[in-house]
Amino acid sequence: METLELLIGLLAAVAVVVRLAGRTTIPEPVLLVLAGLAVALIPGLPQVELEPELILALFLPPLLYWAALHTDLRDLRANLRPIALLAVGLVLVTTAAVAALAHAMLGLPWAVAVILGAVVSPPDPVAATAVAGRLGLPKRIVTILEGEGLLDDATALVVYRLAVAAAVSGTFSFGEAGTELVVSAVGGTAVGLAVGWVGSRVLRRVSEAPVENTVKLLLPYVAWLAAERVHASGVLAVLACGVVMARHWGAISSGARLQARQLWDWLVFVLEGLSFVLIGVQLRTVVEGIEGRSLADLALAALAVNLVVVVVRLAWVYPASWLPRLSARVRERDPFPGLPAITVIGWAGMRGVVTLALALAIPTEVDGGGPFPERNLVVFLSFTVIVVSLVGQGLTLPLVIRWLGVGADDEGPAGDSRRALARLSEVALDRLDAVDPEADRVPAELVERLRERYRARLAHLDQQGEDGQPDGSRAFAELVHDVLGAQREELRRLRERGAVTADVARRLDHDLDVEESRLERERPG
Repeated sequence: METLELLIGLLAAVAVVVRLAGRTTIPEPVLLVLAGLAVALIPGLPQVELEPELILALFLPPLLYWAALHTDLRDLRANLRPIALLAVGLVLVTTAAVAALAHAMLGLPWAVAVILGAVVSPPDPVAATAVAGRLGLPKRIVTILEGEGLLDDATALVVYRLAVAAAVSGTFSFGEAGTELVVSAVGGTAVGLAVGWVGSRVLRRVSEAPVENTVKLLLPYVAWLAAERVHASGVLAVLACGVVMARHWGAISSGARLQARQLWDWLVFVLEGLSFVLIGVQLRTVVEGIEGRSLADLALAALAVNLVVVVVRLAWVYPASWLPRLSARVRERDPFPGLPAITVIGWAGMRGVVTLALALAIPTEVDGGGPFPERNLVVFLSFTVIVVSLVGQGLTLPLVIRWLGVGADDEGPAGDSRRALARLSEVALDRLDAVDPEADRVPAELVERLRERYRARLAHLDQQGEDGQPDGSRAFAELVHDVLGAQREELRRLRERGAVTADVARRLDHDLDVEESRLERERPG
């Protein structure tokens, strides 16, 4: 009963913190991690025991899946080089640097030191998006940060799993590790693509919104568990499944899409919030479980690890941006972005949910039943990296951006949205002009009413037409469905050409879904 009461209290605390975040300029993850630290100070708080593997399977699949659904493949491909250098190169370099420090300074066994490096190396896509989204950064910087946060989890988790296996079993082979790495990556991707393909076929055969969204909710967990069952990468499986389902987003009904957005917004909100406040629930127990080290030693170790994480990232981004442009072809295609933009990317490496989940998922025992060496120390140091990066870098990032003069793109999404909405209205008018009221059995006055609606939208894009809803005419409803379908197809073409951003496309698609869902409710049976 105590656990249930604690869970209810934590959810209430998350709701209050998010409400406060909406009234301040402080990003939600920063306030949530501060709330987690406050929870650690509450006396008599009951301890919550979670199975390590359950933490990974519970938190990561839906968060990664939702991020993958919102990934713009066009932007990802266009920025694949800088994203790969961060998501693969920087993760490996950070892991190695932290492991070397932990082994030399703290005396951690190499396998445990590598675990610590893998845990703290991946910046979090949720934290990066939440912080960067409030700061009006240029589109490309946001795309690189989101892409890095999405793909670096796969790199970190593969290294993490290899190191955990070595620490638990006490043996390690580079040959076996290399083979496992390839099999894990290829197998995870294949499993994710297969689950996504099956899921898309299932969704085409159901029409009830609750059933459709239940299937979509299960898909990331099915992909994760299926990959884990065959010893493949669950992260890559979830990401591949999400990419496939993003291409089939339009295969479900408009009502299901509207319901899905609400469902996933709520689920991500709960999982993110609980993951951050879990820091506070676990922190006191973790610190009390560290033996043989004084508070001064712990503070010094935390300072050293955090410095390595920050310095390695800053030391990596400058040469990683400059060296590829020694090639004239790369330089011509992608000019040097400038030191201010590179510095912002270097300072935006905030850790969050992924680091927390990996830390808490470290096994408690090794083969033979003994305790996992220095587990509490690794978890504690991981917590400090989350706190320092979110609070320190998260709060100072706006100051760095203003100091360096890095602002949003000149035109921004507002002009982008107006142009797209104007184009969609023109497509609707073209479709209406092709209607023959007699042949299509649609009353001419209803066609004219709809035509006036889109004319008004073109003339006043800042105001929504309030011409009232159409009557119960089945033919009129079918016409409106055709018009909405034409607009949705044009929106897809605009997105493929890069004429609108992913955020604008999602907003306009949402508006079309709202209108279509309203018609479906009002259409006579």
